[in-house]
Amino acid sequence: MPFETYFALYFSALSELFKELWLYFLLGLLISTLIQEFISTKKLLQYFGGNDITSLLRATISGLFVSVCSCGAIPIAATLRERGASTASALTFLLAAPWGGLLHVFLISGFIGIKNTIVLLIISLLTAFIVGLILAKFENKKIIETGIPKKHRKGEKRLCVECVDVEQMRLKHENEQLSKRIIYCIPKNIWQIFKDVGKYILIGLLIAAALKAFVPSDLVTKYLGNENRFLPVLIAVPISAVLELASEGLALLGGQLYLLGASLGVVFVIMMVGVATDITELSMIYGKFGKRCAIAYILTATPIAVLFAWMINLLF
Repeated sequence: MPFETYFALYFSALSELFKELWLYFLLGLLISTLIQEFISTKKLLQYFGGNDITSLLRATISGLFVSVCSCGAIPIAATLRERGASTASALTFLLAAPWGGLLHVFLISGFIGIKNTIVLLIISLLTAFIVGLILAKFENKKIIETGIPKKHRKGEKRLCVECVDVEQMRLKHENEQLSKRIIYCIPKNIWQIFKDVGKYILIGLLIAAALKAFVPSDLVTKYLGNENRFLPVLIAVPISAVLELASEGLALLGGQLYLLGASLGVVFVIMMVGVATDITELSMIYGKFGKRCAIAYILTATPIAVLFAWMINLLF
């Protein structure tokens, strides 16, 4: 086949993907911007102090409302830990936040549908919560490094949540007029979010187009389909581990694999394990939280994600 034919096939696939996804991307970008501009992140994240079930639930649920990708969740989790959040709560948020980002949700729903997206969203948050419970046990028993809260007042053991860095954890323009925030701040925030995640979405789109153009669907169905419930999930783990993409890029890849015949469990593994094994994320955990935290995080999150992926394949 001439090179020009490969070239035409690739750009045809790329064009089709863009036509299918641009509206989802635009809606997700707009809603993410509105959340960032009008809902204070500090308000959402101010209840992270303890290692109890309530704090872990708050950490998990906060991931639904803090519209950041996996890369954007890293500095927030690090700041929470530095300012007095427990290790388990900060890592629970780190695992849950990328799945809660609306841009991510809109992108993947364009491939797998709203119903399947809701299923994966719920199970991803459940995974983050269970991982958090295990890490909390490890932290309480000093198996992993514990948070070292900074002293705030004499006799206070934990930094009060009101002292979370206001420059990073609150709205920058909340005292300005609504009209100015709509006309000036929202477009500026849209551009900022696009700069943060756009390159990962572009990489994911380029790889997804290559899959669409050149990978036979029967090959994907054979190795990643739902006929063998567990093996495709295991095959997807190393694939996920080597993909250095933000959650939005993983959403594109997982979605395209689904259209080619991959099971829903494989999509879950691609996205969940891909986030958990991200080198940037792990290096931050290693540096800011400690070596034992990084090892426990990956060894806890990966098998639990695989187990849930297998259950997804059994049930759906």
